[in-house]
Amino acid sequence: MKLVTKIILGLSASVLIALGLWGVVFYFSLVGELTEEIDETLADYSNDIIVWSLAGEPLPYSDAVAYNTFEIREVTPEYAAANNRIRYWESVTYIQSQDEDVPARNRSCIFRDADDRYHELIVSVPTIERDSVSEHIVKWTVILYVVLLIAIVGIDLTVVRRNLRPLDELLGWLDSYSRGEKPGPVPVDSRVVEFRRLSAAAQEAVDRLEGQNEEQRAFIGNVSHELQTPLAVCIGRIEMMLADPALTEHQTVELMKLARSLRDVSRLNSTLLMLHRIDNDRFPESERVDFSELVEEGIGLYSEIYSTKSLAIKTDVSGPFVRDMNMQLARMLVNNLIKNAFVHSRNGGDVTVTMSPSGFTVSNAGDEPLDGNLVFTRFYRQSSDKAGSTGLGLALAYSICRSYSLDISYGWADGRHRFSVGSV
Repeated sequence: MKLVTKIILGLSASVLIALGLWGVVFYFSLVGELTEEIDETLADYSNDIIVWSLAGEPLPYSDAVAYNTFEIREVTPEYAAANNRIRYWESVTYIQSQDEDVPARNRSCIFRDADDRYHELIVSVPTIERDSVSEHIVKWTVILYVVLLIAIVGIDLTVVRRNLRPLDELLGWLDSYSRGEKPGPVPVDSRVVEFRRLSAAAQEAVDRLEGQNEEQRAFIGNVSHELQTPLAVCIGRIEMMLADPALTEHQTVELMKLARSLRDVSRLNSTLLMLHRIDNDRFPESERVDFSELVEEGIGLYSEIYSTKSLAIKTDVSGPFVRDMNMQLARMLVNNLIKNAFVHSRNGGDVTVTMSPSGFTVSNAGDEPLDGNLVFTRFYRQSSDKAGSTGLGLALAYSICRSYSLDISYGWADGRHRFSVGSV
């Protein structure tokens, strides 16, 4: 979720709660005011009727005044004593002139005439207008609520986007940064102290990274070249010594082991140097690469080298997988995966390669799954019983895929290892 979206959602939720509470309080306050007005009308109407009744004046029709109705009935002194208070309640009242039942508010009170007789007066006022007003209040409150919410969210979105523009520019600068290339200046077009500090920290971090990268590049290059020469000299001298007929069998075996170990170190040195070059984008040349041709070439090469393992080779190509990339690295990627399958297949097993326009998969039978979290890390080996294995082949394949935005994954199913390469 983007920061702008998170802020707007948070503000919208806060506004939603605040306006909702305001709407509820406003509604009940206004309805309360209307009820008080009705109660005052009922009190005035009751007083007028009581005055007319006690004065002996003729009373109006029950619903002659704005459809207000009243009823006077004589009650016992006991009833009067027990109900000697003013009561209000809601009910449904029949309006004779309209011949219908309508919602009404009622008022009840007790009064005594000149003959010491007690009477109960019940006055009713229709509340149709109040209910209509309440409906209008609800409708216009909702409309006002929606308009305010849209306006506030729109204003917040504009303000937040404007104030976060320096952050977007900084993120764009970081996205455009590629290790090994000198980046342009960090955008600091903002008066906000925090953004200026963030830009300065980003510039410092990138400068430090570039400095360390340059030192690492120089160190690995120098060490690699410094090691390569003495390793080659040592291997050459051992080969010369192996040509000496005076060597005993034991000496010959030991010299051959030493030569093999030195070749492993030399290969390890070359692979580390290759990884460093790939990580620093030192292979800018690219061309249209058809991986089906490289797979066919790799299978032919390693089928001959590992012919003693009697492996069954299966290929299933439904369509060529084509990408623009460096040919040397593409060949290295394919050969590493195919060689890995050949090396780690048991004698008499099989290696299967499937390919489609979206990618290819190399699989072989195995005894147990690899650690999916470590399989592409450098120097990871499930066991050390494979002669000449440096633990860098899959790490090299991963670096190549990462450099060209390819996805490489490992899976284990039905007793088989599966390494898949495809477009992201």
